[in-house]
Amino acid sequence: MDDDHALAALRAVTAAMVATVRSTDHAAAVPACPGWTVTDLVDHLGRVHLWAAHCAREGAPPAPYPRRDREQPLADWYAGCAGAIVTTLTELPPEHPSWSFSADPAHGTASFWRRRQLHETVVHHVDALQAAGRLARSGVVGEVPGLTAHDAADGVAEVFEVMAPRTLVRHAERPPLEVIPAPDPIAFSCNDVDAAWTVRLVDGAVELVDGVAPEAAARISGPAAHLYLALWHRADADRLSASGDEAAARRLLGASLVP
Repeated sequence: MDDDHALAALRAVTAAMVATVRSTDHAAAVPACPGWTVTDLVDHLGRVHLWAAHCAREGAPPAPYPRRDREQPLADWYAGCAGAIVTTLTELPPEHPSWSFSADPAHGTASFWRRRQLHETVVHHVDALQAAGRLARSGVVGEVPGLTAHDAADGVAEVFEVMAPRTLVRHAERPPLEVIPAPDPIAFSCNDVDAAWTVRLVDGAVELVDGVAPEAAARISGPAAHLYLALWHRADADRLSASGDEAAARRLLGASLVP
């Protein structure tokens, strides 16, 4: 994703999140996060913004982890956190050396955080909208608020490039194939934009290549928005088409590839 586009999209979606927080019951349950209310969701996202801003700016994670100022109204506090991440990433050039949780050396720049914070915010804005009853969890998702179809396709790729490898690290005590059940290549393709990938686990690491590999054991397809949210378990994965080894495809779709 282009750095300037990611930053502009982040600015827009954080503003949309602020508006949603101001107009939503903070005690409402968040469907995709059992046990969480909107307050818990906003507390999490705001602290992530502050954490990411420090990682991007200082080249190291903050210690201690940021805490919410409980004397401020929730929406006002979140607006300040959103402003902090947008301002920080606006002031830093994309190539600014930053700390990230990724093992990929190419991700050690502020550019990583523009993309990562965009997708983090979009997914949690979806959570807030679902909690408010303004976005359905059933049916086929044709559009994600704040993203174009191409942006959503980038989000699919980011799951496998960034989040799935992180999940392997977070669950290092488990066999890798138990965490990400892809011993054979599984292809993902968008049917509304020209984007496809093939993923498999090789020597305990995620291997992602562009396109549908001829040797893919299965192929999963659907609108980019629905693929994106299904991988984050915010949309019904059963609405996606699967061909080839459907059981293998469904196992991978059902896995917790993200936190």
